[in-house]
Amino acid sequence: MRVLNVYSSAHGSTAEVATFIADAWRERGIDNVVAAAGSVKSVEAYDAYALGSAVHNGLWLPEMAHFVRQWLPQLSGKPVYLWLNCLRVIEPNGYAYVTNNYLPNLLDHRLSFRKIGVFAGKIDLATINQDELWTLTFRYDGSKTLEMLAGDYRDWKLIRAWADQVAVDLMTDS
Repeated sequence: MRVLNVYSSAHGSTAEVATFIADAWRERGIDNVVAAAGSVKSVEAYDAYALGSAVHNGLWLPEMAHFVRQWLPQLSGKPVYLWLNCLRVIEPNGYAYVTNNYLPNLLDHRLSFRKIGVFAGKIDLATINQDELWTLTFRYDGSKTLEMLAGDYRDWKLIRAWADQVAVDLMTDS
């Protein structure tokens, strides 16, 4: 089984998660390729797909939306896995908020996602632009400064557990 692990990353954090997941799969003997959504030229050589994107303002990044639109016929009918990096997950009840409010907008019902992972992301103030700073400032209730929000909230054990679950599913198919 050969898997294409496609990601869309705004500042590199999601790309790091894609590489981490790919390494976990390689440890289990799963042949996979990691690629930025905008760099994919063909999806024909793959048996399954993992789509990973940062979530900004409740939507996956435009590159991932374009990838899905471009390759939808080829993705349909094959195993597809979805994982998202979203800072909203760090808020109280954030996971439920993301799954109840963001996921319905992101899911294309023509694809059958076998497993979905939702993970917290990372805020590195040195890499985000003024529009993102403004959004972060007004997204929260003002009880935290941007400096207090800055940090790496990715839970590598949770990401690894999801990657392992997907690996078992992939190996069942092969």
